[in-house]
Amino acid sequence: RTTMICFRRAIIAAAIPCIDRTAAFAPFLSLPGGVSSFHRSLDQLRPHKMSTTDTDDGNSYIDKLALIMINSENKQLVARSYGKKVYYTPGGKREAGESDVQALLRECKEELDVDLLSATKTLGNVEPYGTFQAQAYGKPDGTMVRMTCFRVVPREAEIELESLVQPSEEVEELAWIDSTFDMEKLTVTGIMIVEDLKEKGLID
Repeated sequence: RTTMICFRRAIIAAAIPCIDRTAAFAPFLSLPGGVSSFHRSLDQLRPHKMSTTDTDDGNSYIDKLALIMINSENKQLVARSYGKKVYYTPGGKREAGESDVQALLRECKEELDVDLLSATKTLGNVEPYGTFQAQAYGKPDGTMVRMTCFRVVPREAEIELESLVQPSEEVEELAWIDSTFDMEKLTVTGIMIVEDLKEKGLID
């Protein structure tokens, strides 16, 4: 029964990325200069203080940020930690006082050994992609992960990063995958992201 409940939650959560992005990111678009201004003015972003919260339904939510990166061959970047068999989408939790973008840039530097917005010749930016929610991998039943994902834009900057990312000391392996990848080697949110990218024609 617990398995069925978690499965239903994952199915429901799969609809989250399909939300109208204009409505989902209305607060960002209302800022002077729109989304681009939002990302350029990091010091004006409201910081987040907690990465894990408890809700009225009794579940515990792990709030995480992740980078969706797609290379020139239309494959998505995933990472695997030392001693682990499952690949995950690069990213992590916020630290106290960090905004979403600040935390994402720090995590990518720590895991991929790259400065997302200064390493490329093409002027890059980060843009919200969508939010995915499911049972957290390796955690007790009822512990959900809520993953807010971003992409680097424009496409030229994202492709430049393909040759710059490399596994840091805390990452054993980086891999580029498409929809034919063994889904048993991905977290639930990882599967949801691959399916969403495939549905939108962003990966093969």
